[in-house]
Amino acid sequence: MSKGIHAIPDDVIILVMYFLEVWDLASLACTCKNFHYLVEEYGWSICLRLNPRMSHSLQKSLKLWSTKEQLRYHTITDNHWHCEEFIARPFPVQWTTKFQPTLVINSTRLLLAAGNTIYSYIFASSHSPNHAPRVHLECTYLTSNMVHPQLDITSLVCVPDGGMDRTVYVGYASGVLERLVLPPPNDGHDPSIPIQVIVEKSYDFHTNDLIENISISSSHLLSLSASGNVVYLPLEHSQTPPQLLQLNSRCWSSYLSTRSSSPYAAFCSSSMGPLAIHEVSSSGLSHDPSAFLQSCSGGFKYSAVYAIDGAPIGSPWGSSDQILISGWYDGFINVHDLRTPSRTDHSDPLQKPAHDPVLSLADPWSFEPIYSISSGGGSGSYVVAGSARHSVVAFFDVRAPTKGWSVHAPGNDSSPVYSVIVDGPRVFGATQSRGFVFDFGPGVQEDTYPPVELVHNSRNGGRRQRPRPAAQDQFKRSPKNPVGFYVTKYGHSQGKGW
Repeated sequence: MSKGIHAIPDDVIILVMYFLEVWDLASLACTCKNFHYLVEEYGWSICLRLNPRMSHSLQKSLKLWSTKEQLRYHTITDNHWHCEEFIARPFPVQWTTKFQPTLVINSTRLLLAAGNTIYSYIFASSHSPNHAPRVHLECTYLTSNMVHPQLDITSLVCVPDGGMDRTVYVGYASGVLERLVLPPPNDGHDPSIPIQVIVEKSYDFHTNDLIENISISSSHLLSLSASGNVVYLPLEHSQTPPQLLQLNSRCWSSYLSTRSSSPYAAFCSSSMGPLAIHEVSSSGLSHDPSAFLQSCSGGFKYSAVYAIDGAPIGSPWGSSDQILISGWYDGFINVHDLRTPSRTDHSDPLQKPAHDPVLSLADPWSFEPIYSISSGGGSGSYVVAGSARHSVVAFFDVRAPTKGWSVHAPGNDSSPVYSVIVDGPRVFGATQSRGFVFDFGPGVQEDTYPPVELVHNSRNGGRRQRPRPAAQDQFKRSPKNPVGFYVTKYGHSQGKGW
């Protein structure tokens, strides 16, 4: 492609002149002999800088791809999100007991905790965007040699550890909070053979009260128990003692933000004010809420909020930490902007400033509570929510909020979707029986994810030779792409299979 400088659109010229700090066309023409050089040398990198993408599972591969290859991958992925095209894959490990699993992700691996076991799925690198980076089971960890409901993992979070990505805080049903190190497996180690974790620290602040949620910031950890017992703990060694706070309500989740101009903690509970904001200062966490976030129905009434998340990098809203996305008992997803003016209704019993949602989303075919929530995806504009029944995952594009769609997770369990993570082209989730992934990116192959062993029935003379287990009978290969598995999908305006 060889065109002169005058064939370039004016807006492109202005953009390039701005970034190159070249202020006349003669100098620009001298600097860039033709349009091809202009685009290859500066255009792709400028476009990538203006449209940042965050994906833990792609981080290693993106460093190996050129800016042009990265943009091509993102463009194809965004189109797949827009067209609702993805590969659905169940994880091969299925639990015989119904658990309430939790997921957490860092730049190296995905951790899936169920019962007293942590499954570590490591992210490999790919030298070509035509081959999706692999996600394979690195190893399995045991947090206890005993099996007991009180020893089940109920919350999990990764903390910085100098790049090793092997340090986590774990909360248990017993109320114990532990800082663990996940040892690396030996060469040739069978990933199905469990490895014992290393306990660095153990805390018993919650005293037999199930830990529902752990959230972290750059400097502190926030641990929340079922009865509303809060522990605000410095991550690093500090002379400052942990701060304890009692919310006196049934609590479910929390969100800690200390990087914004107005640091705060948000608590999700079952109460008259189910989503409360507490200010965070240098002296710690405020005991009384500074504001409440209302539902789309308005007014103070007893309700519950189960899940909460913030805005991702590259979101159409901007990546401000003042934006919160929450999942409510009535099946609505409410988006709040803490920068909007609050109101105070003196007839309300709580007598606190309240923020109304700036956007509300819902699947009109489902009235189930929202148990898990995450945001990101194509152009950073999607909100993904896991419902309380039938393993339904709902997708919403905030640029067209009424045109959402939902899909049942592989296996079509009657279970809630307890945990969901949007990571660029991938959506990881977990039901009571197994983990799963929806991959919207190109280049997904059979070995991209751990193999799922299917046992097929064959007939010879009317006799069934190999009976198929009932659990495996639920999985069928997708008719559109044999790499994926069949799932039921329906639009929020009309139902349809896929």
